Formats: sequence, structure tokens, C-alpha cells
Amino acid sequence: MLRLGRFWTGANVLSLCRPLLALPAAILVYTDGPRRWILPLILIAVLTDWMDGHWARRTQTVSEWGKVLDPVCDKIAVVLIGVAMVLKQLVPLWFVSVIVLRDLLIVAGSAVLVRRIHTVQMSNWAGKTAVTAIAITFFLGLLGPDPAVLQFCIWSSTAFMILSIGLYGWRFFHLQVPDDYAQDGTL
Repeated sequence: MLRLGRFWTGANVLSLCRPLLALPAAILVYTDGPRRWILPLILIAVLTDWMDGHWARRTQTVSEWGKVLDPVCDKIAVVLIGVAMVLKQLVPLWFVSVIVLRDLLIVAGSAVLVRRIHTVQMSNWAGKTAVTAIAITFFLGLLGPDPAVLQFCIWSSTAFMILSIGLYGWRFFHLQVPDDYAQDGTL
């Protein structure tokens, strides 16, 4: 049986802040709220993504919960803001659809891996880069840049999403059940 460890750590609280910051940001995007509130909310949410992992490693509180919460909170935050931006026609629907499809594949694959290898895998560098590229694209979408710049960001983000799902797929098909697990999945 998978043990997730301590839930309430400083790093996990930072992860949980991400969707809590994204929700008001998404509402403000949708209601044409002031950008002076939207942009800092998104920036702080992005910073929590950077800080949670550093905090966990520095305080030696890396946990299985953190490996689950960090990417799930990323996905919730990105989808909330992405949907609001599509509704306001700031980014195209296909772009947010790719984000959602990628996230669903990652969550489903992760659930299968947990059952197969009895451990939670950490996000990979391409996944983190994709989330950063998406955040930059959303920032620029809110600021209304030259359409060519926004298109470059959208396609760059899409390329990182495709790369990340490819790397996650490779991991999915190549990780094996550890030898120290019995047939029934217990140690």
C-alpha cells in the first residue's frame, strides 16, 4: 500500500495556495477585472510553484503528498485561468484543450503508475518548463501583445507540452515494478 506521509508541510501549503490564487484571478479575467490585481495573483501563484519544491528539499520535507499536490495544483490553476481566458477570447480554445488533454493523460498515467510501481513519480523538467511557458503565454495574453508574439508563445508552449507528454509516456512504458514487492503489492 502506498503511504503518502505528512500532508501538512510548508511546501504542501504553498502548493495548495496555487488554485486558491488562481480562482480569483480567473474570475477577474472573466469579469474584466483590473489587471493590477490579476497579474500579481498569477505571479504569486507561479512563484508558489517554484518555492514549494525548494522549500521541501531545503527543509527535507519532500513527501509523496507533495509529489501529488504540486502537479495537481498546477493543473487546477492552469485550467481555471485558461478557461477564463478562452471565454474572453484571449487565447484560442484549441490551446486550452491541448492543456486539458495533456493534464488528463498525465493524471491517468500517474494513477496507473502508482498502482503498478507503488510510488508517486515527480514531475519532469519538460513538464515544469511547459507550465512555465503556459504561464508566460497567459501573462502575454492578458497584456495584449503583438499577435505574432502571442502566437509564438502559444506554439512554444504547445511544443513543450508535446515534449513533456512524450517524456511522461516514455517513463510510463519503461518503469517496472520494483523487485522488493511481493506479488500482492506489499513489502
